Amino acid sequence: MTTPADLLFHAARFSLERLDWLASDMRRALGLGRLPCLPFLARWQLRQLTRFLAQAEPLLRRLILLMAADLGALATRPQTDPITRAAPGKAAPKRALFPTPHFRLCEALPGKTPRTPPPKRFRTGPRIRLLDADAPIDLSEYPAEPDDLLPATRQVRRLLALEHALENLPRYVEAMRRLLARTRPVIARALPPAFNRLPVTQAEQVTLTELHEAAVRENPDTS
Repeated sequence: MTTPADLLFHAARFSLERLDWLASDMRRALGLGRLPCLPFLARWQLRQLTRFLAQAEPLLRRLILLMAADLGALATRPQTDPITRAAPGKAAPKRALFPTPHFRLCEALPGKTPRTPPPKRFRTGPRIRLLDADAPIDLSEYPAEPDDLLPATRQVRRLLALEHALENLPRYVEAMRRLLARTRPVIARALPPAFNRLPVTQAEQVTLTELHEAAVRENPDTS
């Protein structure tokens, strides 16, 4: 007989495999090659990527939390090692040209300022004007076209961080186990808005809601 715990396990496993496939499909659709450098995207591509991340990021956090809770919380490791610094006269180690972005496990709680500012809104303009004309430029008068190129570095790095977490799940699960030992909750109590917003189907909404509620039960607010 299938129990609710079995159904939740299969839902989490299916969601993780589907999320891995969707992230790879998004990478192929954007043409993201070996170098993680894609500073601009067309408006319609950026809209698709932003919508995907709005659902994929909170879902992956909850899946990692459920896997960590199944293994149990870990005590925080004591910081006993001294901080290593470069010796005098010796150059500091060079940073990577394209450092690997890491997936953020903690969500911004209500009333807390998020770490990243809200995205800026860009339009196309300005049009060509006479150099001797003293006329202010109003970007709002230009229509927003689907093929307008917009800055997308932040969203692309979030996609790369999502892929990094999917490729290194054991490391993230261990980090989440240490976060579970704290009193501060890791995820927000409220259902993420992207979980009940189109293009999410009704069946997907039920599954996402069950995974969220299970993650909240495993990570109560004890502060």
